[in-house]
Parts: sequence; C-alpha cells; structure tokens
Amino acid sequence: MVWKQTERSMEFDMFCEYGYNELTAAALYKAGIRSLEKAKEYLSGDTLHSPSLIRNIELATNIIWDHIYQHNKICVFGDYDADGITASAIMFLALKRLGANVSVRLPDRIEEGYGISKKAIDDQIDVGARLFITVDNGIRAVEETAYIKTCGCDIVILDHHEPGETLPEADALIDLHIPGETYPFIELTGAALAWKVAHYMLEQVSEHDYAMSLVDLAAMGTIGDVAPLHDENRVIVKRAIKRMRHCMYDRPGVAALMKDMEHITAEDIAFRLAPCLNASGRLNSRGAELPLILLLEDNPKIAQTLAERVNAENERRKKLQAYCYEQIRTEAVKRIANGEKVLVLLAENAPCGVAGLLAGNLKEEFNRPAIVLCTKKDLSGQKLWTGSARSIDAFHMLKAIESCGKLLYKFGGHRLAAGISMLPEDALLEQFREAMNQQASELDKKDLEQSICWDIELSQEELTDDLYAGLEELEPFGAGAPKPVILMPVSLSEDKSHDLIGQNREHLKLYTKDFSLIGFSLADKYIRCKLPQKISVVGCPSKNNYRGQSYKQITILDFTAA
Repeated sequence: MVWKQTERSMEFDMFCEYGYNELTAAALYKAGIRSLEKAKEYLSGDTLHSPSLIRNIELATNIIWDHIYQHNKICVFGDYDADGITASAIMFLALKRLGANVSVRLPDRIEEGYGISKKAIDDQIDVGARLFITVDNGIRAVEETAYIKTCGCDIVILDHHEPGETLPEADALIDLHIPGETYPFIELTGAALAWKVAHYMLEQVSEHDYAMSLVDLAAMGTIGDVAPLHDENRVIVKRAIKRMRHCMYDRPGVAALMKDMEHITAEDIAFRLAPCLNASGRLNSRGAELPLILLLEDNPKIAQTLAERVNAENERRKKLQAYCYEQIRTEAVKRIANGEKVLVLLAENAPCGVAGLLAGNLKEEFNRPAIVLCTKKDLSGQKLWTGSARSIDAFHMLKAIESCGKLLYKFGGHRLAAGISMLPEDALLEQFREAMNQQASELDKKDLEQSICWDIELSQEELTDDLYAGLEELEPFGAGAPKPVILMPVSLSEDKSHDLIGQNREHLKLYTKDFSLIGFSLADKYIRCKLPQKISVVGCPSKNNYRGQSYKQITILDFTAA
C-alpha cells in the first residue's frame, strides 16, 4: 500500500486564509468545493427546492388523485434494494395518508430480477390494480408500460436512472435525467424523488408536517444508493439525521435495528442500516418484503421482532459473503499472478444476490476491475450466468462491456458498476475474460497501484475536543463528501496496547492514554509486525459511542511499524 499526500491547492490555501482550519479546508476541497460561496452553502445550507419545479409533477399527481377519488386500487411497484424499499415505503405511507387504496409490490431479486415484469403486472391486475406507480424503476420498461396500457390500466413512472433511447409511453413520466428537465438538482435517488412527489401531494391537503416526517426514509434511500451528498441530497440527509436523533423519533423498526439513535450518523446508515435493508432480498425469494414491513410497522414490540429477523438475515449474509469470497479469492490471486488486469470469476456456489458485494470485495482488495458471475434461472426457466461488475476510476466498465456485447445475453450499467448475464458456457466465459482483459491492456502499474491519500499530518496532542467538534460540523460524510484523512505517529499505551476483536479476532483495537484506534481486518498485519508499540497511522478521526458516552477514536486505513 502506497501512502501519498494530497497536493495542496489554491482553493485549500484560500479556505485557510479565510479562517477555516486545515481539516475543514481539506474536507471542502475533497468534496469538490471551489469557492467561499459554495463552502458556506455546503456547511450551512438548508434549502429544499420546491417540488412544483419538477417537470410533469402536476400531470403525475393529477392522475394519482383521480384514482384516489375513484377508489381504484393503486399498486406501487418498487425495487428490492434500500433505495427501492424506502421509495416504496414513502409512497405507500403518503397515499395511505391521502385515503388511497394502495398496495406495494417489490420484485423478487432471485426469480424476477430488476424492474417491473408482465408476470407481476398480471398478478396485480388479478387483485384489482388500476394504476401502477413505479418508484426507483420503470424508465426502461418500454414493453411493460405498453402492456399495462393494453390491459386498460394507467401507469405513472417515477425513476432516477439514465433513460434509454426510447422512453416508455406512460401516462406520466418523471425522471430528472431526461433532457429538458426543469428541476434544479437532478441527482435525487428513487426514494428522494418519491418523497418529492409525496410532499407535493401532501402539501395540497395541508399535511406539511407529515410530509416532512418522511424525510428519514428519503435519506436512507439516498445514502443506501450511494448518491453524492451535495446540494439537496445533503439537506435531506442533514434534516433526517436531526429528526432521527430526536427523542420522539417514531420509526420503531429503525430504532430497534440501530439501538443508539441519539448519536446516529450518515455513516451508520451507510454501513449498518442500509446493509440490513438489503440483506433479506439478496438471499430469499420475495425477501425485500421483510425490511419493507419493518419500516411500515408502528407497533414497537412487533417492530423489535421484525428487527431481530432483519438483523439475523444480515448476519447470515455476512457469513455467506465471507465464505463465497474465500472460495473465489484463491483464483483471483492466481489470475493476477498470470497478469490479468480484469478479474472475471464464476462463483458457482454463491447466490446471485451477493455477486455485487463479491465484485466490490475484489475491487477493494486488489484495486482492479472485477466481475463476479453466479448461476441463475430467468422467468422462462432458462439457466444463465448472471452477475455484477465493479471498476476503478481508470477503467470505464460499461464501455468495455459494450465492446464485448456480442458475447453477452444482457447487460447495462455505467462507468464504475454494471450488471451482465450470459449463457452458461465455459468457452464463452473464457472468450469474455480475454476480451475484457484486452480492453484493459492500457491499464498500467500506476492505475492498479493500491494507494491511500492523506490530507494533514497531526500529532497525538492535536487530536483535541475542538478538532472533533469541528468534524461534527462537517457532517454528513459519505459519497462525494469524504472524511479528511490524517497521518499521525502514534505511541501506544504501555499498560494495554491492543485487543484483537471480532467473531474471528480479525479486527484490531489499539489504545493510547487519550484515545483509541480501530482497524478492521488489520489484526493479522499487526501480529505480523510483531505487535509494535510505536506506529505510523493513516486514518480518519471518528467517535466511538458506547453506553451513552462518546470517546475519541481513529479509524485506521493502514499503518506501519515506526
């Protein structure tokens, strides 16, 4: 692992000259802030844009109102990930509040895959659905939309994904990525867009407070979908965190999962809550329905039981993911030794729901593009290898896959992530592997080098309460808003220097007289370094909240023996 110092920029110096400390200046620069005006907005902004600015919102909501007035059954069709689940919860709760006859249908990741299908449409029409509202999907459902219309039903599409060449002919279509959009911020997720539409309708009947009470669900979807925490996304998350920390927070399922709501942060939602919302849908048929019910449940005792089930599924997902990763990791090491720059691996025993997680594990450990395929049957019963791709900044994954498109059954995605499926033939897999590595031939050693960039060097004495207070003012941290990284020489406590923690003692806890350090999956390295008392650390200042108390901590990204 190579450590590099982030180059100081004119903007960094400007922020310091105007009174921001170096840690704040580093955070602002890493978040892409380049002016004092933008810095003020980033740190203190609290403005939400009016939903009325969204193109087609009046058309969409008028159609929904018509079906509410006619007492028609409305089907909200969502997705099986955290964004789709929270988007569905928002729309369901809002429409219930407005007196609608509404139900939610989530796709089955294992048997149906992403998006609305004709089978799901038929199922819902059979139980009386007259209006379909898609959230977090639908922009590419051209055939399915046409099918809904031929069945005599209406459809409103609310999506945030990139549109294809042909738009579905829905009764109303809202996607902020369609050229000509009038809304000033286009990076809303499915949940945030659903919240905006729900907010617009609730305001029409003077239900402002209830509309604002749904902001926590919008934030969960925003963070879970790894949307950039800039502009309105940042405001949504800040307002949600404030609401979730309040003693009167009224989402008992979330409180049962998280337990300590008083200190909840965006990082807690990203690394603890969102994985729980995703886990059941990754592993089980119709599994996404469990976390949806958890979010909708208002009885604390029932919510506690549901939370235990959701958490158990996430623990099962962790174990399964770890087991499957160990199975493919050995092959990955061999292929890297043979000079392959793109890892294309078949995880035969893995459920398709963890393919993206495994690809992400490979990309993170080996800093190279990775594609993991699993065996799956489509709705017609045809056996396929289907999987996920994750990439590094230097390699455009979708363009590379498009160049190999003739070898694939289906694909889609963007620069850093994609999904693919192909016929289950070994020779075809080898052709695809070779073709992808040919596309990566220009990646050099520097592109594949594992490195960490640090921003500021601090001494142990400089890790003060004031520094932590300043960090709290920079929250929320997340995608597009990374924490500043520090370099620090550390002398450990002579009385007690370390603990090996975790179920398999794979994590590392270090102690000084004033603060602790936590290193995930770093216990083995510390042992191999012969348990040093003095180390150099690159990491992020963080807080350890335990039994109502907050303690200073550093989350270690890497260390060396001094």
